[in-house]
Amino acid sequence: MTNSHNIFSSYPRIEIDLGKIYRNTKRLNDMFLSRGISMMGVTKGVLGSPQVAVTMAAAGVDFLADSRIENIKKIRDAGIQNTLVLIRTPSMSNLKQVVKYADISLNSELEIIRLLSEEAKIQNKIHRIILMVDLGDLREGILPEDMEQTFGTLLTFDGIKPIGIGTNLGCIGAILPDQEKMDELSRIAMALEKKFNFNFELISGGNSANYPWVKKTDRLGRINNLRIGEMIFTGRNTVDYERIEALETDTSCLVAEVIELKQKDSLPRGTVSTDAFGDVPVFLDRGSIKRAILGIGRQDVLIQGLTPVGDMEIIGASSDHVVVDLKGADIKVGDQIRFHLTYSAQLSAMTSAYIEKVYLNEGQYKQID
Repeated sequence: MTNSHNIFSSYPRIEIDLGKIYRNTKRLNDMFLSRGISMMGVTKGVLGSPQVAVTMAAAGVDFLADSRIENIKKIRDAGIQNTLVLIRTPSMSNLKQVVKYADISLNSELEIIRLLSEEAKIQNKIHRIILMVDLGDLREGILPEDMEQTFGTLLTFDGIKPIGIGTNLGCIGAILPDQEKMDELSRIAMALEKKFNFNFELISGGNSANYPWVKKTDRLGRINNLRIGEMIFTGRNTVDYERIEALETDTSCLVAEVIELKQKDSLPRGTVSTDAFGDVPVFLDRGSIKRAILGIGRQDVLIQGLTPVGDMEIIGASSDHVVVDLKGADIKVGDQIRFHLTYSAQLSAMTSAYIEKVYLNEGQYKQID
């Protein structure tokens, strides 16, 4: 898919369709709530965009979550009143900002929690925390056998309020959040509640990877919260990347401009060495092909997460250029080429200072039956 050159357009750019994000958020939130599960709308994939945060809130999400305190601050400074959750363990260097801007943070380090309590007392606040347990994915979390001692200690800290426990799966270790893991999290929660005569508000079972489990289980146990981001933006099951029928895909689209168009050989001439990134490139002999060079590169976006819209193919990329085999596409210099993005590609494009962010359908949400 291409569009003619427009001197008023800015390239490269990423277009974020807020209408699609609204509908995906609402459908997922309604589905989870029907199972007794609250949903945190995770905004890290769009750099804590206030436009996206407002859209998720309009779709009914009470919790907005991000992994960066800078993004949490951005959302708070925009005047958004939802409960804001920091989903990466706070660092000692940003505790003041965490207490000031985040209502809740996910924690796994006792010394950090102690320092959070001290900072909360200075700011005359009660900072809420969710204690993370590692169920085998080997990212953040306290080992199950250490949870009782850790929880007992943090109950002695002033200035903080533990409101639940949580876990993260389907990430570093790619461990599935299956029934066995969710049963284990429920058992840990109930054991702590019994031991300390305590009642948790939230048992946060994980992220978008939990969707298949939620859909098929008849035993939720104590799980009553999930942290959902990728599924909202991609409309796909993050375990096998199959499309979810009720959701819309392509909530974002990358647009780049053709800066050179030439008929050239498909095979480079000369002795092959490593490229600028230390790789040895492999090219297929396609004969003479019509090649477009785009004004975007690896410095801007994760290239392997891009798929051209239309019958074209990316055949190479450097830090500043992407080369596309146009095949039969009718393209000229100055035209734009559009790309579907994976979640990882969207994340990198949103982070790039060289890509303009354009929001479509802002505040214009279509009614959902």
